[in-house]
Amino acid sequence: MTKPNVFQLIDLDRTLFDTSKFAKALTDELNKVHPGLGTQLDEQFEKAYAREETFFLLRYLRQEMGNQQFEALVDEVVAKQPEKGAAFKLPGFHARLELADTLSSRTPGWGILTYGDPIDQLMKMKLVGLEGAPMYCTPSPNKGETIAQWQQEDGRFHLPDEYGGGIVDTLTFEDDKYRAFLELPKGVFGIWLTRDPQATERLGELDGTVISVASLDEASEYLRTSYLKK
Repeated sequence: MTKPNVFQLIDLDRTLFDTSKFAKALTDELNKVHPGLGTQLDEQFEKAYAREETFFLLRYLRQEMGNQQFEALVDEVVAKQPEKGAAFKLPGFHARLELADTLSSRTPGWGILTYGDPIDQLMKMKLVGLEGAPMYCTPSPNKGETIAQWQQEDGRFHLPDEYGGGIVDTLTFEDDKYRAFLELPKGVFGIWLTRDPQATERLGELDGTVISVASLDEASEYLRTSYLKK
């Protein structure tokens, strides 16, 4: 079977990287020095996520602690994990990336599409062994708007230099936030990783082609058994 000329856009936080677990590990450690502060920050972090907003916890800690002290905190947290940085890989991490390496006719065939401070995103990627992966940081949490800017008049997409440039026929895009799929252009196949009981109803409000799955493993299974057969 001929492989499609597709590029796969994969979100980092809560898609490949266990952001909640990492944040909780940091704030638990912070509580040992500043009792209650870590709990307060973790609650603020999770409440912002529930509203589909972003509280940049790592940015806050860097600013308050300074780079050296913050990075020492991260090193201490990682050292206490039984699997070190691998402890922050979400289930399905390896299967999804193994598939990503074989799904497209182009090389590279996938990259990380993320929203956040590049220094912190690169740090998280390094923790889970993704330091060599292509990464593009969007200026807006509404990633559909960014992706739409890459679309050409013929419907194909011109990839940014971070992904090696060049033209691809189509894109796949996986993310955990609904807002990321707003204004997603035609020619992009979206996969929303969510357990939102209203997911089907909300997807009906989108113009783009988006499905919902409950896990990264389900995303891989769909891409392997259904998307490739279209």
